[in-house]
Amino acid sequence: MTDQPLITPARSALKPILSDEPLFDLDGEGTTVFYTPSAQWIAHRMEVIVAVTAGVFLLIAWGLTQAGGPVPLQHLFTMLAFAVAGIPALESVWGKLKSFRIDIDLLMLLGAVLAAYIDQPFEGALLLFLFALSGAMESYAVRRTQSAIVALRELAPKFATVVEGDSTKEVPLRQVAVGARILVRPGDKVPLDGTVVDGSSSLNESAITGESVPRERTIGDPVLAGTQNLNGRLEVEVTKLAADTTLARIVKLVTAARHKPARAQRLIDRIGPTYSVVVILGAVLVGVVCAVAFGIAGNEAVRRGIAVLIVASPCALIIATPVAYLAAIACSARNGVLVKGSADMEAIANAGAVVFDKTGTLTTGTIRLTDVTPLDGLTEAEALRFAGAIEKSSTHPLATAINNRVTDSGVILPSVSDYILTPGEGASAMIEGKPVWIGRPERCGDRLSTARKEGAAAVTERFRKEGKTVATLAVDGHAAVFAFGDTVRDESKDCIARLKRQGVVWTEMLTGDHSLVAERVSTSLGLDGFRAELFPDDKLQAVESIRREHGNIVVVGDGINDAPALVHADVGIAMGKGGTDVAMEAADVVLMNDRIEAVAWLHLHGKRTATVVRQNLTFAIAVISVLSVFAAMGSVPLPLAVIGHEGSTVLVSLNALRLLRT
Repeated sequence: MTDQPLITPARSALKPILSDEPLFDLDGEGTTVFYTPSAQWIAHRMEVIVAVTAGVFLLIAWGLTQAGGPVPLQHLFTMLAFAVAGIPALESVWGKLKSFRIDIDLLMLLGAVLAAYIDQPFEGALLLFLFALSGAMESYAVRRTQSAIVALRELAPKFATVVEGDSTKEVPLRQVAVGARILVRPGDKVPLDGTVVDGSSSLNESAITGESVPRERTIGDPVLAGTQNLNGRLEVEVTKLAADTTLARIVKLVTAARHKPARAQRLIDRIGPTYSVVVILGAVLVGVVCAVAFGIAGNEAVRRGIAVLIVASPCALIIATPVAYLAAIACSARNGVLVKGSADMEAIANAGAVVFDKTGTLTTGTIRLTDVTPLDGLTEAEALRFAGAIEKSSTHPLATAINNRVTDSGVILPSVSDYILTPGEGASAMIEGKPVWIGRPERCGDRLSTARKEGAAAVTERFRKEGKTVATLAVDGHAAVFAFGDTVRDESKDCIARLKRQGVVWTEMLTGDHSLVAERVSTSLGLDGFRAELFPDDKLQAVESIRREHGNIVVVGDGINDAPALVHADVGIAMGKGGTDVAMEAADVVLMNDRIEAVAWLHLHGKRTATVVRQNLTFAIAVISVLSVFAAMGSVPLPLAVIGHEGSTVLVSLNALRLLRT
């Protein structure tokens, strides 16, 4: 038993959108999506050839008619046009009828045959010609919307130059293992994700991140497949297989859009089968009523029924939504914003609230040690020396900031023994015979006397009011306070202001940081509110609370702790460059360039897309409604019915293409 619907309203021109045939191979082993470019190109060229050939025959027939040429010759060229445009439609219809499916091809073919039956073969041939022509134009529109996706195929080379000792050899990407060294010469494109182990260069990352300014890359820096090496020789250690690279993930994310259609598209898909049946029955009813109730001649009654059949066919209605959203998604991808589905683009346009994580989202996520304040019995150098010793093996962001300061200052670190790490509290050890501890100020316990604890608390309060994160160091009863700053992104304030101007009624920050730090950042950015000291579960509850009050909610984040909130939101937006893989997989939208202002751009882009979709649907429905009434009254000649129907289909396609512009 087939799982296909009995009646399918989609016309042939939509096949590139809806097909499950391959678009291109991600890793050489069949990880593929959509429609092969070569097959799509050939199919489109065939549509053009059919339309042009039928048009030439039709033009010759019309010229012979106007010049009073031989009638048999007029009929010959008319039938040639009829056959050239009709045979592909007949093949399509026959294949679908065998599966008990009906689509628009059948409606058009039926209209053309009936026109010929009532001695209007030229009008029937004209219908088939214009149907073929508009199908070719729609295919062109669809191919334009896919251009940003298809272009990804050319970003990564098919082979990598693998370094083996003193020699190199060309190896297919799928055969390159993680850990292999590959050579990237000046002018080459990076074939696989990796880390630079030798050399330095500037890389053009615009195809992946949308960022037009080349980035300097040197030893230890990551590089992405599909980026172009501009001027230096690089040796790169591969960190991801071909199927797992950022480029491969981009393709998967963007092409997944077809599985998440917008609400309007889902509605049209749902009512399409019923609508197609209604059109056929309505055309028959018009013909019967005209003949029986109004005594209209048989041929004229049939002609009116054919006209209704043509103008009421839902070609423009069906293509109005998917082409618009595909164009919008393609434009977003070209600008480094990956939207996973039409439904996500639709939800963004209707967002009532936008909620941000703090660290790595509204801020750069790069923590630096800004202040070292020893209290009594310690110097700044000693405090840094002990803190560096205990944190030298830690990967915590605050520890990294301390280690960076130690490296810059050239401090020589002592050895450590009895090291103990307590997550969420701090770390302790014995250093030079002294007990040393560093961690959250509230967790220092009895490691400091009451007086020293109060002194440290006063300093901590001052730093927190400045929006800084604080850690306390205790060395044999003596204390020092370390303050850390995370720079707010320059564009965050402008992004939030733009969102408000564009109609978002509520903006809020959700963070695990201290409330004083959160308050300072929130106030400086002009947010409507903030919630601090949150765990992942707390963020989920906050998202649900905000949704109840403000409707559709967009959550923007970058960390593992943001993943639950990203999934729970109506639209989750992840920072793709600095964000974690978990956050990117959980999100509906990925910002490959990590530019927070892209959130405001995407919201405006979504609103613009929604406007174009409304325009398309309104226009399509208006044309169908008006022409159907006049066709039933006999005021629409068949050529005008054909032009009105096909013209509206082409116009909504062209209107949707406007969304390809930034």
